[in-house]
Amino acid sequence: MKPFSALYYIRGNKGRSAIIILMMFLTVCIMLAGNYLSSLWWFYEKAEEYGDKIVVVGAITTDTDYVDYRSFYEDLCNDDKLTVLGRSGRGFSGLSVKTTIGFDTNVGNFVFNSAADMQRAFDHLGIRFDCSGLKDMDMVMSKSLADNAGMKLGDVSKDKRFTLNGLIDDGSYVVFYLYEEEPTDGILYRANILSESMSGQELFDYLKNLRGDRKVQIIEPNAQMVYREMEPAKLIFYAGMIILSVILAVTLNSVVTGQYIRREYEFGIYRALGISKGRIRRKIASELIVMDLIAVIGGIAVIELFTFLMNELLYIPRGQFLPYLSEMGIIGLIISNLTVLLPMIRFKGRRMCRMDVTEF
Repeated sequence: MKPFSALYYIRGNKGRSAIIILMMFLTVCIMLAGNYLSSLWWFYEKAEEYGDKIVVVGAITTDTDYVDYRSFYEDLCNDDKLTVLGRSGRGFSGLSVKTTIGFDTNVGNFVFNSAADMQRAFDHLGIRFDCSGLKDMDMVMSKSLADNAGMKLGDVSKDKRFTLNGLIDDGSYVVFYLYEEEPTDGILYRANILSESMSGQELFDYLKNLRGDRKVQIIEPNAQMVYREMEPAKLIFYAGMIILSVILAVTLNSVVTGQYIRREYEFGIYRALGISKGRIRRKIASELIVMDLIAVIGGIAVIELFTFLMNELLYIPRGQFLPYLSEMGIIGLIISNLTVLLPMIRFKGRRMCRMDVTEF
């Protein structure tokens, strides 16, 4: 093996290399932290998908005698692009999900005025479930949510109003309520709006344009409100990641400096032999990059194994989940790793290029 090969130094200095690899492994732990935090958003992925396909509109109290809402409701029913499913003007919750990182948060929910309306919504959402056996004050929820809440078929909600009479295996954390409220003056003052041709922001904007300046509420999906409230958590994560990366970079730089001080004579000989500064820099860079790759690849393998064991043995049985990969985790790993690696390559390369054998 050639002396300028990156593995030449690593094989000859396994103990010292292991220390660097172990400390570089700590940058991979940032990815695990990002995955844990991203699990908050994971709980709402299906709720967001459903909220894009079903938009709730409702009357507001400043609409005197609900004139605007009645007019808007009539326009909705006469619009060929839309399907209107009546729902109670009341909202129901009382359920929360315990997240993977330990605290409770609200779950998405939909209310329907009849089993037929719920069935039509399920067909639209792609949920396979037969609603024909449901009755007033029943609720249907995802199996994951039931496991998380510790509920089984026949259990009642915390407010003692709804009975769990159906489970769906769609990977969501959503509850669907059946509340057969009688219309007031022939109309329900909330409605679920579906469209076969539109979804998401397109459907939301279409309803806003149809409403015009009428006093009618177009309700923002629960998932969107939760996402907005959790946005500061991303800033906290990235700020904390940068602070920890800088601390780790300073610490590891001190360790590596101590190791490279022992090699000053070695690099002084290289310079005396006429080895170019560029080649010396490449040697140092290749050594550090190889050790970094070993740390990153090995670290990712360890974290993925840890994630698998935690999911299978702990999280999934109780209705939780830790993502294997996440955008925050990957970005955190890359930024943290480069914050540590690049200064070491630059400063150690520059220092070793100054070595002169005549000074020893």
